Amino acid sequence: MEQDLVDLLVADHRRLESLFADIETAGSPAARRTALDAAITMLAAHTATEERLLHAHLPAELAEYEAAEHHRIDDLVARLTELNDVDPQFGLLLAALLEAVREHVQEEETELFPRLPQSVRVTE
Repeated sequence: MEQDLVDLLVADHRRLESLFADIETAGSPAARRTALDAAITMLAAHTATEERLLHAHLPAELAEYEAAEHHRIDDLVARLTELNDVDPQFGLLLAALLEAVREHVQEEETELFPRLPQSVRVTE
């Protein structure tokens, strides 16, 4: 199936936003953890897609910046998954992760994607 890369990545961003809303409005720690686990899985797949398909269309310095952003998010995920939901640091790390991803998404959609060639197609 051929699809526009930006459309694919933006669709991922919307799914992540939906999962983040589920995390923030979860009625129980178990529901929050389920939504968080789904978001972490989605983030990993999204990052892999960006690194495999998007970075090839970027100047080297911009690709390095994007990779560093992904590494920062991956570090937050790794630290967060080591904690129990009742750990005092859990809420702080969760908030930091959501903020970092939201900032990254906003930056990509307003600054990076508009700089890409008109239509970058991918076959998935």
